[in-house]
Amino acid sequence: MLERELKFYVPPHKRAALERRLRKNGATDLLLHACYFDTPEHELAKRKIALRVRKEGELWVQTIKTPGPDELSRIEINHPRPGPTLDLGLYKGTLVEDMLAGLEHPLTLLYETQVHRLVFKMDCDDNEVELAYDQGVIKSGALELPLCELELELVRGEVASLFKLAAQWLRKYGLILDLRSKAERGDALARIATPTGSTNPAAQAAPWPQLFKPRRAGPIVLTSDLSMQQAYQRCATDCMNQIIRNTTLLATTENVEAMGSPHVEYVHQIRVGIRRIRSCWRFFGKWLVLNESQLGKELRNYFSKFGQIRDSDIIHLTIAPRLAAAGMPDSTLPPRADADSTSALAASPQFQSVLLTLLQHLTDAKLALRKPEKTEIKLGKALTKRLNKRIHALGEKGAHFSQFPIEEQHRLRKQVKGLRYSMEFSGTLLAERRLARLREALTTLQHTLGDLNDLYIADDFYQSLIATQPQAHFAVGWLRAMQEQKKAEAQADFIRLRNVGHLKKA
Repeated sequence: MLERELKFYVPPHKRAALERRLRKNGATDLLLHACYFDTPEHELAKRKIALRVRKEGELWVQTIKTPGPDELSRIEINHPRPGPTLDLGLYKGTLVEDMLAGLEHPLTLLYETQVHRLVFKMDCDDNEVELAYDQGVIKSGALELPLCELELELVRGEVASLFKLAAQWLRKYGLILDLRSKAERGDALARIATPTGSTNPAAQAAPWPQLFKPRRAGPIVLTSDLSMQQAYQRCATDCMNQIIRNTTLLATTENVEAMGSPHVEYVHQIRVGIRRIRSCWRFFGKWLVLNESQLGKELRNYFSKFGQIRDSDIIHLTIAPRLAAAGMPDSTLPPRADADSTSALAASPQFQSVLLTLLQHLTDAKLALRKPEKTEIKLGKALTKRLNKRIHALGEKGAHFSQFPIEEQHRLRKQVKGLRYSMEFSGTLLAERRLARLREALTTLQHTLGDLNDLYIADDFYQSLIATQPQAHFAVGWLRAMQEQKKAEAQADFIRLRNVGHLKKA
C-alpha cells in the first residue's frame, strides 16, 4: 500500500493543548514498541528502506517501507507476526525478496522506539485523515533521543485535503514541519551509539553535533532517460530538503540547546537552499510551467529576514576580527541576533506555512511543458545548451566587472550563483573534465564575489556608526581599499571563466 503522511514536531509549550484537543475528539491510547533491523553497515538505510517488527497494543506487525514517488509517500507492506522476530520468508516471490537477497551482511537489531500514541480518524471534506500523536524515545545502545510528533496520514481521498487539514493544525498548535522519519533518526542514532553499559566517559558524552549536522546540498543524479519534468522534480526536491531540514533543526530550540550548536550554519544552509530552488525555477522555467511566482515571493521575504541575521554574523565573526588585526581602535557593535530569536523566526507559523506550501507545490504539482514539443526533448543536450549560453553571457559581461555600479555587480553575483547551482543540477549529464574546469573557475569567482559582497555590507554598517563612533572612519577606509582589490580579482576571475571554454554533454 502507498502511505501518504505529513509529520510535525510539536513544541513543548503546545503539547498539553494538543493532547487535550485529541482526547476531546475521542482519540484512543496505544502503546507501541518497535524493533528496527538493518545490517551493521546500514545497507537498508542507504537504500532508504526501513524494516521493523512492532508491538501495537497486544499485536505484533512486521513492516517494510520503501521510497514512494515523492517526499510525502512511502510504500508500506505489513504482515501480522506472533512475536518480535523477523520472517523474511514473507517476501518470497516479491521485489522485496530481491532487495533483501542483495544484502552483503546479516540483519541485526540496530535501534528501537518506545512510543505512547494518541490516535483518531477524522473526516475532512469527504476525505479521511488519521492523526497520530506520538511521545516517546528512540534508543540505540547507550543513547536515547526523545521524540514528540504529530503524524497526519491520508486514509482516503485527495492529497489536497491532507495539506488543508495540516495547515489548520500547524497554525493552531505552532507545529514544525519535519521530513525525518523515526527510522531515519534511529539510523543516525545507531551510527554513533555506544554499547549499553559502556563505561568509557568519552563514549558516553552525547555526540549531538554529529546527529544534528546541517543539511547541505545533496548529490543529484540525472540520467538521459528522464523527462524534463522528472529532472526538475529531482532537483527541486533536493533544494526543498535542504531548506526544510535545516529549518527543522533550527526551530527545535531544545535540540539546539542540548547539543550546543550555533545557529550560524543552519541559517546559512537555509538561505543556500532558497537560492538553489529559485535558481532551479529559473533554469527549468524555460521548459516547464511551474506556477511558483507567489511562493517565490514569500520565500524571498524570508530569505531577506534570515539575510539580516547572516549579515550580523558576517560583521561579528568575519569582518570585525579582520579590522582588529589591521589595527582598528576598539568600537562597540550592536549585539548579534540571539539563538532564541533566530529559532523563533524558523518556528514561526508564517514561515512554517510557507514551507508546507512548498512541499505541496512539489508533491502535488501537475507539470506541463511550456511549449509542447513535436519530438521528445533530449535532456542532456537541452541542459548543456542552456548552460553554455549563460556561461558565454556571464564571461563577456563580467570582463568589465570593475566598471559596473554596485547594483549591477550584485546582479552578476546572483547570476554566477544561479549558474553554479544549475551546473550542479546537471552535473551527471556533463562531460567530467570540462565540468571540473568550469566548476573550479566558478567556485573561485563565487568566493571572490562573496568576499566583495561582505565588504559592501560591512561598509554600509560602519558608515552608520561614524556619527557616534568616529573610529569607524578607520573601518570604512580599510573596507574601501579591500573592495578595490576584490573588484580587480573578480574581473580577473570572470576573464578566466570566459577563457575556460564550454561544457559538453557526457
